[in-house]
Amino acid sequence: MIANLKQSASELILSNGGVLKKEDMYSRMKYPRILPLMRFAVDQYDVAGFGHIMLMHTTTKMGMELITMSFMPSESVNLPYLLIDAMSMKKKRCVFAEYYGCGQDGLNDRLLKDVFEKHKHLPDYDEKDNWYVKERMPYSLIKTGTEDELVLMALDTVTSYLASVRSSSVIPEYKDKLKAFRERMIVDGNPSSKTLNMLLKEDGARKFMENVIMPLK
Repeated sequence: MIANLKQSASELILSNGGVLKKEDMYSRMKYPRILPLMRFAVDQYDVAGFGHIMLMHTTTKMGMELITMSFMPSESVNLPYLLIDAMSMKKKRCVFAEYYGCGQDGLNDRLLKDVFEKHKHLPDYDEKDNWYVKERMPYSLIKTGTEDELVLMALDTVTSYLASVRSSSVIPEYKDKLKAFRERMIVDGNPSSKTLNMLLKEDGARKFMENVIMPLK
C-alpha cells in the first residue's frame, strides 16, 4: 500500500507544479547507523503559490511501513496545514488525513469537506488522545479499512488539497499562527516526536521540524 501511495502522491504533486528539491542531509537516514532497524527516505517539494511539501517513507525490520506527508502553506495562503500519515503492518492499515487551522478564520476548505463526505463512512481508527487531536478541523479523516479504500481516501485528499491552491488567497497574519502551531508541535509533541528525537536528538528534531516538515519563508 505505502509504495503505491507514495508514487501516486509524488506524481500528483509534480503534476500540480511541485518541484523536487535537491537531495540533502535528510534525504536518506537510518537508525541505528550500524545494522539499522529503521530507514527513512525523505523527498521535499516547493510549490509556487503554496509553499512546501514533504514526503517521508519509513521502512522497518519489524515489517511496519509508513508514509508521512506534510503540506505546509508557507506562503500564507488560506489553506489549513495538512498532515497525512499512512501505516501498514501485516493486516493492520490506517490513514490519517489531519487538517489544522491553527486559529485562522476564513480558510479555503470546501473541497476538503467534500472529501470528508465521500469517505466518512469508513471505520474510525481508535487512536490515543493527545492535545493535537482537539486542534484538528472537524473534517479530518482518521480511518481504517481495506487497502483500496484507504489509498483512494489519501489520494482524494491530496488531489482536492492541491486543487484548492488555485483558488486560495494570501493572509499575511496566518504566518504567525502557523509558526506558533509549529512551536507547539515541537514543544508539546507530535506524532513523530519520539521517532525524530531518537533519530536526530532533540536539537536535530527541532531543526527537522523547522526546515523539512513545517518550514516557513
